[in-house]
Amino acid sequence: MRLLVPNAITIVAILAGYISILQTIREAYLSAAGFILAAAVLDMFDGYVARMMNATSEFGEQFDSLADVVNYGLAPALLFYTLYFVDWGIPGMILSFLPVCCAAIRLARFNVTADPDIPTKSFIGLPTTFAAVVLAGFVIFSDGFVALPNLDHEAAVLVVAVALLMVSNVQYEKSNILSIRYILKTRRIITAGTIVVSMILFPKTAFFAWGLLYILYGVTRSAIYTFLRGDDDVIEAEIDEKGGIS
Repeated sequence: MRLLVPNAITIVAILAGYISILQTIREAYLSAAGFILAAAVLDMFDGYVARMMNATSEFGEQFDSLADVVNYGLAPALLFYTLYFVDWGIPGMILSFLPVCCAAIRLARFNVTADPDIPTKSFIGLPTTFAAVVLAGFVIFSDGFVALPNLDHEAAVLVVAVALLMVSNVQYEKSNILSIRYILKTRRIITAGTIVVSMILFPKTAFFAWGLLYILYGVTRSAIYTFLRGDDDVIEAEIDEKGGIS
């Protein structure tokens, strides 16, 4: 029975991703982006609840990965294609396909390399959740500043960068701002509180700003460690993403 709770949260997250796709078809772009963000928040919850209830399972891992392809691959890809690339023809189709392809590759790589007996501190590549948050956050952040369809070139650069980072070896610090144990263990109460409060008070800017900062922090951090230690001696990377953000 306890296994049903985290899986039920995953189902609700898939529903949010599905509604996002429907809203994109209806040209309700801000609503579509909002449902992607809702799916991301739910994704953080399901892993935390599974660990708290000791309800992790192989089925849950695979189910979560399949959900991520929809929520963080297909939903943002369709949103960006319809909003920015629909007039680009085949190049636009290829650009919008990148988040789907790279999210699937990243999740497949995790499924074949995950080892719950090796606890480490970082993710390999940009987590699909954060990739989707940045893409959806970009749509919401841009609204009101510039006419959304006029940002097609900026959107293209962002899509390519985010997609390639998902399948890169850039290492990103493992974090879950919804995990009280993580916050207390790392003594990041102020940081976590600031992030949560800013997302509540300033949702139009906070999601994109924090997501972009996370991306830049990971790239800079990985570059510094690679430069200091060399390619053969990099920081430990997160292999077991079972309870975190994939």
